[in-house]
Amino acid sequence: MLKLSLVSFAAAFAAIGLAAFPSSAQEKHEHAVESGHTESHDDHSHHEAEFQGVRLLHAWTRATNAKTALVFVDIQNKSDKNVVLKGGEVDIAETVELVGFQLKEGEPDYVALPKMPVNAGGEIKLSPNGLALRLDGLTRQLHEGDEFQMEFRFDAGHIDMFVQVEAEGAMHHSHVGHTH
Repeated sequence: MLKLSLVSFAAAFAAIGLAAFPSSAQEKHEHAVESGHTESHDDHSHHEAEFQGVRLLHAWTRATNAKTALVFVDIQNKSDKNVVLKGGEVDIAETVELVGFQLKEGEPDYVALPKMPVNAGGEIKLSPNGLALRLDGLTRQLHEGDEFQMEFRFDAGHIDMFVQVEAEGAMHHSHVGHTH
């Protein structure tokens, strides 16, 4: 039976370079990310957002009628500075916190994490059975095909982006394999 503590979870991510993945970006689009920034509404405007070199791709969650949901997103730090993901904020939930997956007594569980660094030039993926942003105290049900706007908070500022609601049992965004 595998059991990871919060400390070993954080150490494991640090040991593998913060879950770095090679970048596969092929297109660049500008989107509304914060008041006063350039805005462009094209076919991808709900699928990506960028601020000061930090780029978010394909934010999504699963349909649910529960009071809790997990939000997943790909984060690329194309800047020359390290940044720190601290959490988020959304109108449809009481709280948003960064969490990491672990097995607790053989059962899946998510534990709160204070923050997650994203190295300059690095990338992390918030995904099922890994890192996520947990929305607690949802004020409404989430139905497949819905979307809502959410603020992703970093130490350097925040990025507003739409989160797509996928099927209840989804393991990835419906545009998986779609490049930007």
